[in-house]
Amino acid sequence: MKKDIKKVVIEKCGSLKPCIHGSDAHTEEKLFEPDEQRYCWIKADLTFDGFKQIVYEPEPGERVKISPVEPDQKDDYKIISKIRFTNTNDFPEEIEFNKNLCSIIGSRSSGKSALLAYVAHSVDKELAEELVKGPGEGADYYWDKIDLVHSIEWGNRQSNDESPGKIVYIPQNYLFKESKNSDEIKEKIKPVLFKVLPHFKIKYEQAVNNIGVYNQQISGQIDNWFDLSDSIKSLDEQLKNLGDKTAIEKEKEEIELKIKNLKEKNQLSNEDLKQYQEISAVLSKHAGRIDVINTELSQISNVSEEQNYFIELKVTLSPSMASLPKGLQDVIKKSLEKKEDEILKEINKQVVNYKNTIEREKTEAEETIAKIKEEKKELIEKYQKNIELEGHVKKLNEYNETIGKINETAMEKNNSKNQLEKCEEVIKFAIDQRKSLIKELATNIDNADQSTLKGIKYGVEYGFDENLEEVTQKINIKEKSKFIEKGKLSIDEIREKPGEFLSDLYSGEQKIIKGNEKKQVARDVLSLTEKILFNAEMEGDKIGGFSEPTMTPGKRALFLLRLILAESEDTWPLLIDQPEDDLDSRSIYDDIVPFLKDKKKERQIIMVSHNANLVIGSDSEQVIVANRHGTDRKNADGRQFNYLTGSLEYSKTKDEDCEDTLESQGVCEHSCEILDGGRIAFEQRKNKYKIK
Repeated sequence: MKKDIKKVVIEKCGSLKPCIHGSDAHTEEKLFEPDEQRYCWIKADLTFDGFKQIVYEPEPGERVKISPVEPDQKDDYKIISKIRFTNTNDFPEEIEFNKNLCSIIGSRSSGKSALLAYVAHSVDKELAEELVKGPGEGADYYWDKIDLVHSIEWGNRQSNDESPGKIVYIPQNYLFKESKNSDEIKEKIKPVLFKVLPHFKIKYEQAVNNIGVYNQQISGQIDNWFDLSDSIKSLDEQLKNLGDKTAIEKEKEEIELKIKNLKEKNQLSNEDLKQYQEISAVLSKHAGRIDVINTELSQISNVSEEQNYFIELKVTLSPSMASLPKGLQDVIKKSLEKKEDEILKEINKQVVNYKNTIEREKTEAEETIAKIKEEKKELIEKYQKNIELEGHVKKLNEYNETIGKINETAMEKNNSKNQLEKCEEVIKFAIDQRKSLIKELATNIDNADQSTLKGIKYGVEYGFDENLEEVTQKINIKEKSKFIEKGKLSIDEIREKPGEFLSDLYSGEQKIIKGNEKKQVARDVLSLTEKILFNAEMEGDKIGGFSEPTMTPGKRALFLLRLILAESEDTWPLLIDQPEDDLDSRSIYDDIVPFLKDKKKERQIIMVSHNANLVIGSDSEQVIVANRHGTDRKNADGRQFNYLTGSLEYSKTKDEDCEDTLESQGVCEHSCEILDGGRIAFEQRKNKYKIK
């Protein structure tokens, strides 16, 4: 079978034409069984006027379609089949709804919005009461004053109590009110973006999680950096108190010379002197070690086999597990908990072992001192009699100990400096990685396939907001420094040289406002992260991000409608009340009509409207005409609200003698009479495809 494109059909025929065919059966067995199951489906009343509707909507899939399966199929449990009213004479017992686009029309206060509100309240009481006070104007019509019973039945013939469902309910003027709040719209962009681009959602969550991990690393390393700086400062003070090594070594040489001269004067042998000096050094060494052990024992005095020092251990993973599947997280957590218990037991055991070891070492040192003093008693007494020599030997030992402490302290200071540099390297790496993650997000969404989003393109912006100002207020920006430029904090310069910034902050060269703590200021500045905002573009206009929206109020309302529908979890019914009140006429014709025609194929739409373009232009499958009983517009049964349901093609010449307003003419005639521009809309519908 040959098919022509739209352009060729229009060139050949002057306009689009519907394509229909029969089964072409030549035997009874072939009746209603077309070749290749090419069934011809027509959506219309079973009348000739209904059949004619296919020429008004000839587009494939609108009123006619060749397909092996019925078009516009929807889940029965997601279709509102009817609403029932009991305990009242104001409404009919039930009203049925079409599964596609149902348009409720009527004059002012005729019960259009009330019917829609009752449907919404029957499905989702909490949502309806949140969005509207009641189904009518005035306190008498607030939900808590309504005593009539109303309920809906789904397409699967179950009530909402038996099969609870959902709706998307947009009351009258809702879009207009919400569209004025651009921040509210911005908040809706993110969840919708994540829904339509689930892969990007994963990327975003991983990035945000890892950014948090990097900021934790930065804060942790800053704490280490300040602790190390305090340690270096303390070590410098210790070195200062210990004295100059060169000067001490010179003093040591002079003492050694004095010892030599005294030895010669008192006829002391070199061997005896050497042995005494060794004994004296050993005794001094053991005594010093005992002092150190006593200090350490005082720190862990309460530790025993029964009394643990450490009571808790928490392992932190980098990056975090937050972006992993829940099942995998549980497996890892169990493994970590087991390992944490094992490690906790092991390190507490190590503490006890260490205590036992140094206690043994102390005992051994005390025994060694006692033994040496006993074995070398004569030699010690001999040299101790020489008070001057004893003093010089003692002084020599002190010099040796001091030089040893200077060497140890200098080595410790050097190690601390190396660790300080490593802290700075880790901080710089974390800052750079954090920046890369944010940049990658923007690139990722720009490169994402957004072709299915139908006229909306999403994007990412990042930058500083009020957080930068909060951080800046903690720093003295009036005094010039290498990180203050024209009275502003240079974040880029700080991120490029975090080590220098920390040093200047620590030394006081970079001034901060009184009352702030240096370490906390460092954390705030170096952990400061750009805020990630989402934006959306529709027809060249943007909303979201850091800039003011460029969309008109009407376009914002349309954008909000699209967001609301995209945000809803599934294809549950859309209930919308007079969307034309929120939109400009161009948006209605150019955007909403195509939008409704597209959306009604995937979900049921029940719409209240007085706009002919929406009702007729969207080719409503069902029109529900509402009428409120009055002297000039009577309902024959005297019921306050009554409704006539039918299709657009249901036509009936007005019967002036008929006392029932709704039954006096057809849906087509009611539409022309009630809707703004109704008759023109019908004519335009004909003229669109050059129908005479």
